[in-house]
Amino acid sequence: MVRAGLLWLLLASAPVQGQAWRFVVFGDTRGESTSDQIDTTILSEIARAATNYHPAFVLVPGDLVNSGTPAAFQSWTNVMAPVYQAGIAVYPVIGNHDLPSVPGWTNVFGSTIPNNGPATEIDRTYFITYSNALILNLDTYVNVSRVNQGWINAVLATNTRPHVFVQGHEPAFKANHPDCLDNYPKNRNVFWNSLSNANCRIYFTGHDHFYNHSRIDDGDGNPDNDVHQMIVGSGGAPISTTYAYDGNNSFFFPRLIFHEQQYGFVVVEVSGFQVTTTWYHRTSLGVYAAGGDVFSYTAVPVRPVIAVSRTGLGLTLKWSGGGTLQAAGTINGVFADVPGAASPFVVTNAGGTAMFYRIRQ
Repeated sequence: MVRAGLLWLLLASAPVQGQAWRFVVFGDTRGESTSDQIDTTILSEIARAATNYHPAFVLVPGDLVNSGTPAAFQSWTNVMAPVYQAGIAVYPVIGNHDLPSVPGWTNVFGSTIPNNGPATEIDRTYFITYSNALILNLDTYVNVSRVNQGWINAVLATNTRPHVFVQGHEPAFKANHPDCLDNYPKNRNVFWNSLSNANCRIYFTGHDHFYNHSRIDDGDGNPDNDVHQMIVGSGGAPISTTYAYDGNNSFFFPRLIFHEQQYGFVVVEVSGFQVTTTWYHRTSLGVYAAGGDVFSYTAVPVRPVIAVSRTGLGLTLKWSGGGTLQAAGTINGVFADVPGAASPFVVTNAGGTAMFYRIRQ
């Protein structure tokens, strides 16, 4: 049976483009021991500096404290008082150092985390929507070094917003720590392809204690559809001094964009279909300035299929607004252009193989 998959095509509509808005990303704010749970100096500096950009929210990709306890998590929110008092929402995910007290995590952060994740990952995996963006916040420890791909697929399949951002604690591609998503490369590849297929261009992560921005080259010769990995583990944990993309990269090639061993944060500005990220690094006590890495891209809107009709011979796809019909054998596979396809396009059921289709502008 032929299946018209990726029903973003049926559900998508042109977004209303409003005013520009921002969010801030920084993680790994932990201290060096159980008696030094938080680097309060750096975290308090970043908390104050971040509010200057009037973000809609802050993403924190894990390792808030050195060893999770209810008291440590509460202390973290106290240090973050400038952010909370400014009415800025904070959306964290669990890191490996936070794991010792998941109940403490839930007690402190559960009231502000949406309960829209998998039943076994409430307050750990969840999504938020803001304006024209969808943000997935992923736990990488319910199943160590893996994500809940079924849940991700379900959320992405119903998304109609042009911008998709994702955060999780473990990098998908090794830079410093060897324990990351490439411990399960097949799972990681499916995850990464699902981001690319959903027009996500940035995966924010931590775990490694520096700022590292790489473009994950998928080998198709088109850098504009590659997903970028931004390691923003720069919130106070002891700085890591080395990095190398020598993990299990499969058929992907991490390409360095920028690396700095310094404390800081990323400001993301969204204006219509345009996204600009700017790395801000610490230049002196309490002072943070643009640090040399600015990345911009334009989101590719998803074109809707106007009609899908079935006949005894196959499937007819119709769409409007131009674009290229692409097909893949799995929902998270590599999509390729269908040569000569124009609306209406008849798909014949050759061999009864399931196929998934999308329109790419």
